[in-house]
Amino acid sequence: MGLALTLAAARAGAETACVSSAKANVREGAGTDYPAAWVAERHTPFEVLGWSGEWAEVVDYEDDTGWAHRSVLSDEDCVIVKGKRANIRTGAGLEHEAIWELDRGYPLRALRRRGDWLKVTDGAEVDGWIFIRLVWGSTRPEEFEAS
Repeated sequence: MGLALTLAAARAGAETACVSSAKANVREGAGTDYPAAWVAERHTPFEVLGWSGEWAEVVDYEDDTGWAHRSVLSDEDCVIVKGKRANIRTGAGLEHEAIWELDRGYPLRALRRRGDWLKVTDGAEVDGWIFIRLVWGSTRPEEFEAS
């Protein structure tokens, strides 16, 4: 499974991954013998620092590091709200109605990009557009629709 993506807030060419399961334990070391440092929710993006077998050493948007198993990671495009709050709008632009207000740390799947706006979803209720500077994560702008 290739997990190479472009991370908007990280070094160019950095390898990234996204939590694919409903929740994933991020552990203090590479293995189930290590305690969970924290639990990450679906669509949480990480920068991958390196691999030890099936375990990825990861860092999140707050520079916390830990280890996640390959089975709970994907190469989907995911972002997380990095500011105190962020509006989700009905369209790509400030002229569109704000329909959701999300708090810091809210993870989302990025579906496509239009300029500086991302179409995002949480897979349940939240679905709309967010300004790209309000999030951290994988956006692969060269692969998203420009229209």
